[in-house]
Amino acid sequence: MRTSAEIAAGPGPARAGSGGLTRRQGALGRLAAGAGASLLALSVLGAAGGTAFAAQKHAKVVHAKDQVVVDMASVSKYGKVLVDQNGLALYVDTANKPPKDWPCKGACLTVWPPLLLSKGQSKPVAGKGVTGLGVVKGPSGEQVTWHGKPLYSFVRDSKGKVLGEGIVQDGTWKVAQIAAIASGTAKTKTSTAKTKTSTAKTKTSTTKPASHWA
Repeated sequence: MRTSAEIAAGPGPARAGSGGLTRRQGALGRLAAGAGASLLALSVLGAAGGTAFAAQKHAKVVHAKDQVVVDMASVSKYGKVLVDQNGLALYVDTANKPPKDWPCKGACLTVWPPLLLSKGQSKPVAGKGVTGLGVVKGPSGEQVTWHGKPLYSFVRDSKGKVLGEGIVQDGTWKVAQIAAIASGTAKTKTSTAKTKTSTAKTKTSTTKPASHWA
């Protein structure tokens, strides 16, 4: 039988043992909470990284698949002309004066489809040797331009065939010939050189560069 002293002393060690157990349980709980927080942080970072990677992958797919490309190709009778990513010749409308004057609208655009940037594309891809490309806001969207003139294709054309040259429909349509720009540039330089002898002629000739689209 336990003595009164042992009975009296009994609760002391028991309480101490209970306190030690409580402290150990608290420490284990804190460790578990810390590990859980670390796992949660890693999970969040992993999810964010995966989302960013997926977004980048999607953007690359859009640009690679649908990007608009302007290149050069040699066509019988016309020499080097601009073509789109499908190999179709590109044209300009001589009556088109963007950004306000767009003669070809409505049904005209079914015959002369505008060269529009794809969604997510900020500028056209220029093929080797192609310069002077730009973008303007047109009736149908962000339209590719060449030396300031919006570009179109012709519905009856096929790869290597140019059938729309000289057609009159809401303006006169001209195939985008590289030689035409070169010729216009040469004429402009000649005209500018001549005007050095006359201030009045300089004002007239430099107002508008020579062009076969005029």
